[in-house]
Amino acid sequence: MQIHALAIAGWQTTILRCGTVVLMVCLLNGCAALAVSLAGAGASAGLAHQINGTASRAFSEPFSKVDAAVRIATKRMQLEVDEVASTDRGQITKARVSTLDVSIELEPLSPTLTRVSVVARRDLLRVDGATAAEVVTQIERSLAAIAVAETAPSATPAKAESGRLAREEPPRTRTRKTSAPAKGKTTI
Repeated sequence: MQIHALAIAGWQTTILRCGTVVLMVCLLNGCAALAVSLAGAGASAGLAHQINGTASRAFSEPFSKVDAAVRIATKRMQLEVDEVASTDRGQITKARVSTLDVSIELEPLSPTLTRVSVVARRDLLRVDGATAAEVVTQIERSLAAIAVAETAPSATPAKAESGRLAREEPPRTRTRKTSAPAKGKTTI
């Protein structure tokens, strides 16, 4: 009878442990969602999700501004753009870098909301999720640079008309050179 009681107590302990693990997983799942949303307020947590090597994010910007950011990001990352094609859902930019084929899909969800999905493929079966995530991050940085350029006060009307995002060199000071020789010195 004593062995049977120990077996039942062991079985009950196992059920209790499994139940505790299931309960903790359920509770921690809610904490994970909270942690992810809190991290979203942080540095580069704008990446919505990454599934099968596809990185995507929705930006609260119009399609035209996100498209400009894609062009800036591809140039900054030295991606060789092969094709920019319009689709029924938006636009697809196909580019290459090294051994990767990169596909950047823009989908306007509303006049001020645009979804970006990026896939970086090595071949038919292998994808590079890290590169796809970095492309999305660079698009985000380009959007920030565009916003800064739009809000920065321009020093001269010429600068405002140019609309360049690149840093400009400070104006150079001119020095006057005279052709008269200094006193006491003779020229040959």
